Amino acid sequence: MKSKRVNRYYCEFCKKSGCSAGHIRRHEERCTMNPRRVCGVCKLMEQVQSPMSLLLEKLPKRGDYPLDNEGGIYGVPVAFLQALDTALPSLRDAAGNCPACILATLRQCGAYVPAVDGFNFTKEMKGVWSEFNMARQEDVYYG
Repeated sequence: MKSKRVNRYYCEFCKKSGCSAGHIRRHEERCTMNPRRVCGVCKLMEQVQSPMSLLLEKLPKRGDYPLDNEGGIYGVPVAFLQALDTALPSLRDAAGNCPACILATLRQCGAYVPAVDGFNFTKEMKGVWSEFNMARQEDVYYG
């Protein structure tokens, strides 16, 4: 029988782990739970990243909405989700409509992201990639 000890590395901000220190270090830089994250999507969209503190100011505080008799969705009060829906347009403005920054802000404020109406990360990222690829094609063809 062989036995082997390996190191396991963990993100300081979320539950992600892995056996490569380099991979976890790169993950931590862009982790959506990191308040000092570097947004790769903002770079891709060639826009200036808004500070997380400014983005968090646009959303209601999770602690202001205690769990009610309805129970909420996955432990998140319905009133809090309704307040998020109302605040989402101002968050979009402040984030420059960057899906990754919006996702990070929603996660850091304590929202259950799939329950937030009006935001679908996968769909919005498809739009970002579509615009990026079209711009890239125009550069190639019209140089």
